[in-house]
Amino acid sequence: MVQIHFSRFIGRLRDAMPRHQQPFPDRVLAFHSRMHSGTEALGWQVVRWTPLLLLVLLLGGCVTAVPVQQANTGVGQMTAQRLSEIAGYELPASTPEALPEVSAVVITEGSRANVRSGPGLDFPIVAKANPGDTFTVVGKSQDGEWWQVCCVNGSDEAQGDTAWLASVVVEIDGDGDAVPVVTPLFDENLEATWRVDWQCGSERCDVKHCTATVHATAGESGNQQWLQVAHEAQWADDCFPPDSWVFQVDRYTGRERSGQFIDNFLYNYWLGMEPGPATNVFTLDDGRKVVVWCSGPHELEIAEGDGWDTVYQGETCHDVRTGTLVSLSYTKRWLFTGEYQGQQYERAYFGDYETLEQYLVDANYSLYYVD
Repeated sequence: MVQIHFSRFIGRLRDAMPRHQQPFPDRVLAFHSRMHSGTEALGWQVVRWTPLLLLVLLLGGCVTAVPVQQANTGVGQMTAQRLSEIAGYELPASTPEALPEVSAVVITEGSRANVRSGPGLDFPIVAKANPGDTFTVVGKSQDGEWWQVCCVNGSDEAQGDTAWLASVVVEIDGDGDAVPVVTPLFDENLEATWRVDWQCGSERCDVKHCTATVHATAGESGNQQWLQVAHEAQWADDCFPPDSWVFQVDRYTGRERSGQFIDNFLYNYWLGMEPGPATNVFTLDDGRKVVVWCSGPHELEIAEGDGWDTVYQGETCHDVRTGTLVSLSYTKRWLFTGEYQGQQYERAYFGDYETLEQYLVDANYSLYYVD
């Protein structure tokens, strides 16, 4: 689950809205928009942005609407310099590990055994197994109390997937000691750092350019499945207040819990293991090269009220092994639909935009590195 304060990182113009009026997804969006109070525009000192005030400043200042595609934003320039085509690299051959022939037979008497998505009682039940059911063993937990088996005949989502059975409900046929240990993708020591470069292409912005560092750390959560990953954003020279938010991330799959990332590419910090095919190689500051899956263009549109919509257009790249966000770049624009002083506007764009580029600097866990 995402906790509040990620909002401020996504949307500074949204700060004009009272916090209690902002729905949950909006609160998560504020980190990525930095037009803010204290902006001087057209000779007036703006105390607080509102959609109506923005309209007065834009139209009252005789600013002409321009087509969105004519805006020169330069989004993704830093990211593009770090991306290489995958064809220029030789990726390690994927050789499946030879597994011993081991099976698990359910030995519950008169009741069915719970089949879970992970090695612990905190993981959800994905299917039930009848006494006598036999599964192929493909892994075991670090403590030896759970067996990873294939394949599950449960719900549609679980059909054909690996799952887990407790050792107390099965009897092992074969050499259980030879079964490989399945380790979590992430643990409580998880740390990752991103660098952020934000720019405002508007004369109404008091701050035109600012950089930030986002640092993610996990801690002991007391839960076998979910890590509490806290993100802290510090802006250089105090150009904006610090921001913070928390994602819950599955230790074994690497996927963020809320699922907001499905429809909102700004949430895409933790997509989970093998998010997509290898498309590019991203070079980190220290020269290490990460195999990534880049996707886009993505688009997100948010109704701000009083005729205003904000449109985010951007691209993302994720580590192919863990699904960690490696780069994010986008342009954000304000569009107006409605009537003002007798003139009708339809999604009019007046040239004001913000851009953001964010890229991974370091992570203390294994990514898909390549030479």
